[in-house]
Order: sequence, then C-alpha cells, then structure tokens
Amino acid sequence: MDIKDDTIYRNREHDVSEHHDQAIPPRVKLRIFDLFNGQCAICSSLVVAAQYDHVRSLCNGGQHRESNLQLLCLPCHQDKTRADVAEKSKVNRIKAKHIGLKKPRTMTRCRRFDGTIVEAKRER
Repeated sequence: MDIKDDTIYRNREHDVSEHHDQAIPPRVKLRIFDLFNGQCAICSSLVVAAQYDHVRSLCNGGQHRESNLQLLCLPCHQDKTRADVAEKSKVNRIKAKHIGLKKPRTMTRCRRFDGTIVEAKRER
C-alpha cells in the first residue's frame, strides 16, 4: 500500500450516520474542507464560513454519508437549498397527480352578481 503525505486512505462509503438529523462529526468536516481546499464546490471562491451540504439532498433521497458531502459558501448553499426544496415539491406534486390525490376544494360557496350565495356543485 502506497501511503502519500502520511494520509491513511480508507473506504469512506462506511462513514454513514445512523440518523439523518445527526450532526456531521468535526473529523469529517475537516476532511471535506481539505478535500475542497477551502473553496466552494460551485463558485470556487474561498469559504469564510463553511457550509457543509449534501450533494444529493436528504429530502430527495440522498444519504447522510461523507461521500455525499460538499463544501459551499453561504450564497451558493442558500441557492442550492432553494432548488432542492423546489425539486422535492415538484416530485411530490407529480406523484400525487399520478396516484389520483387532489387538493380538497377550498372554495365551497360563491356569490352571484345579484348577491345570492350558491354552494359549490363539484369537487375538484
């Protein structure tokens, strides 16, 4: 086995946390910071306040493991999180549409021009 710069190489696929809400250990944060040389994975700027992000977000089926982590700056992390949430919402809408779930009708009555109230006739 060839050891380079006193670094111990090992399979990082085993670094899986037990729970999705478990904090990232400091030793893993250091390895991720070194792996990206302190630069944002998206814009390559030097990171002042490190943000550790899942490449494939947990809400979209990603795993909470070291190989799924990346270093991001704050603006890039906010943009990526916004995109991840939008993707998850779209997937849920499409899935609900395919299995026939519909939102309940919120408008149950309406008012005609003459002022009379009419009950809604159909369910959406």
